[in-house]
Amino acid sequence: MKSALILPLALTVPLLISGCTPAESAIQAPVVRPVKLFTIEDLAAQNQRSFPARVTANSRADLSFRISGQLTELALVEGQSVTEGSLLARLDDRDARNNLMTREAEHELLSADHQRKAALLEQKLISQADFDATQAQLKSATAALAAAKDQLSYTRLTAPFSGTIAKRLVDNHQQVQPNQTVLTLQNNRLLDVSIQVPESLLATLKQASGLKELDASVSFSAFPGHSFKARFKEYSTQITPGTQAYELVFSLPQPEAVQLLPGMSAELSLSLGDGKAQPLAIVPVSALDKSDSDGLVQVWRYQANSGLVAPVPVTLGRVSSQGIEILAGLKAGDQIVSAGVDQLSVGMKVKPLHWQRGV
Repeated sequence: MKSALILPLALTVPLLISGCTPAESAIQAPVVRPVKLFTIEDLAAQNQRSFPARVTANSRADLSFRISGQLTELALVEGQSVTEGSLLARLDDRDARNNLMTREAEHELLSADHQRKAALLEQKLISQADFDATQAQLKSATAALAAAKDQLSYTRLTAPFSGTIAKRLVDNHQQVQPNQTVLTLQNNRLLDVSIQVPESLLATLKQASGLKELDASVSFSAFPGHSFKARFKEYSTQITPGTQAYELVFSLPQPEAVQLLPGMSAELSLSLGDGKAQPLAIVPVSALDKSDSDGLVQVWRYQANSGLVAPVPVTLGRVSSQGIEILAGLKAGDQIVSAGVDQLSVGMKVKPLHWQRGV
């Protein structure tokens, strides 16, 4: 009799246990939705290009005498500043002065003779041929006198512009030859900064805002933390030998705080924008979500530390083939959900979607 009661109970217990299993299995952890993320990049940094630069003086002249002679005055030192028209060096001018005195005497004698011959010609006492010969001699003496004055001036070397003595190549009392470089003069008040630009970039710059409107700044390794504004000066229309690049030259005024010199190591940075307000980012259209309550456009920003998403109102700009411009609301480094934004809610936990091979 007892065995008859035990058997139904044994059959009932498994049914009770199996009936509890679905209720217990329904209590599970919430599902974390995988989402595709888009990282906001710094567009301003992308529009900034840097090039190694060569710094030279805006004006540079290798000065020399036009005649030979011995230096009698050369007291300048390298790095010394001079003004336009000031005397830089002088040759021994004794021979030039003696030659000038001789030419002046010849010119005075022929000038007096010419006056007498002119009076005799009026009185018909000499022929026209005699007067013409005297007149030709006077013209020749006048030319010789002018040449003698030039020879005397060639013994003086003056500054063609204000600047700095960059190099002194001879010593005082040394014998120099015609066109032998004596001094190198540089105008350091305005420097030339030149870079090499690829042909594709040069074409882009010319088609965009124009070369004259380029925003350029120069930094020097000798003065870290400082940058100086430069203005476009000119560019070469011939390609640099051995490269597919063209030379662009910018003018850099000498700053008051530091002393910049030609030959210093420098880097020139160009802003490739068109001078208008630049967007903060360009995002896919699928990342935008329009709020039903207020009609504002928003994106969903992912918080990596918590895994939660939150809506962020944004200001839109122009639509392009890459996406739509974001003018305000985001910053570089932000991660936003780029697809399926209509399935998101405030405080929802998500995880980045990692693509695998074959998926």
